[in-house]
Amino acid sequence: MKNSIVVVSMLFMTFVVAQTNKTDGNAAGVSQNMAVTARGNMNNLGATAYFYNSTRPIDGTVYLFDKWENKAVIFTSGDNKFMLKNINLNLKRSVFESKISEDSLFTFNFNNIDKFVINNKEYKNFYWNDDNRVYEIIFEGDEIQILKGFTVALVEGSANPMLGRKNDRYIRKENYFVRQDEKIKPFKLKKKRVLKLVEGDEEKARMIMEYVERNDLSYKNEYDVKKMLEYSAKN
Repeated sequence: MKNSIVVVSMLFMTFVVAQTNKTDGNAAGVSQNMAVTARGNMNNLGATAYFYNSTRPIDGTVYLFDKWENKAVIFTSGDNKFMLKNINLNLKRSVFESKISEDSLFTFNFNNIDKFVINNKEYKNFYWNDDNRVYEIIFEGDEIQILKGFTVALVEGSANPMLGRKNDRYIRKENYFVRQDEKIKPFKLKKKRVLKLVEGDEEKARMIMEYVERNDLSYKNEYDVKKMLEYSAKN
């Protein structure tokens, strides 16, 4: 691991957020700015982490977003919402983090968090096959979910000028999955795989194909696949 990360208990930290209660009946929520200390609500959502940059240069990043300025709404299991504008997903650790300073982070856990909505995209944590991972929710139906997972790999540099990569480099990758009956399996954005989701319902399959043709959609596009499945769920 190129970056050394040491997690310590958070003794005291003031973190300015906006908290809204789901029961207020307002879709946008009535926000109230408040300072949350480590002994309060934020302590239940994670802990601080101090990190030290590697002396060896590494190109790329282990984070999902290139910038930290991302709008997030955190939905807790206690029916509360916390809003902040500084958050990123560490793909190496599969955790959300917020920058406190240049050398410290607040690391969120999912013990009391239901989901994150960042830049209008929903993210949840699922445990499967002895692994906890954060996934983006592409589609969520009554029986299935289409997820997008993320990984990062370190490609070592080479002194050979013909290879054109002197420094080590982080390469980010994404893959799709289907979650059904609490099991997560790889999923390809292909016509055959999408139509298979209707489990042999020929009428549903025909309806999806006609919808795709009418609207010039692609089975290889995640947003188009979401439209197909939402249309199928409504009809």
